[in-house]
Amino acid sequence: MDFLDMQIIKNIEKEGRISHEELSKRLNLSRPAIHNRVAKLEDQGIITGYKAMIDWSKLGFTTYAIISLRVRTADYDKLLEQLKNLVIPDLVIEECHIVTGTWCILMKVRCSAPLGLKAIQDELHKIEYIRESSTSLILSSLYD
Repeated sequence: MDFLDMQIIKNIEKEGRISHEELSKRLNLSRPAIHNRVAKLEDQGIITGYKAMIDWSKLGFTTYAIISLRVRTADYDKLLEQLKNLVIPDLVIEECHIVTGTWCILMKVRCSAPLGLKAIQDELHKIEYIRESSTSLILSSLYD
């Protein structure tokens, strides 16, 4: 792994559909050299896939929030399975992380209206392991 590999990774992470031709221009390497390096990074499991970036606001999901959860459980797998199976109309759970500190789980959610936040709060508090929650609206983001 060298500087060029890191530049390839950064470019692909930012633009998953970037062509090897464009990468070769940006990094001043031949297209076959880029192809070989990308294939090696994929074979090593460093690049594990490619994803689409979604503009959720164009789908009507204009309310973004972070939900912090305080839980009491020794079985996080069971709790995460319950969170994964939550189905709330007009709401997307975009991220869910087990974290250290005051809160145990942080979730990033998107919904079409603030009432979606009430709906997820209602569902979360039906889960026996959840002791407390806090919801913070996201007003803007430096990175997305």
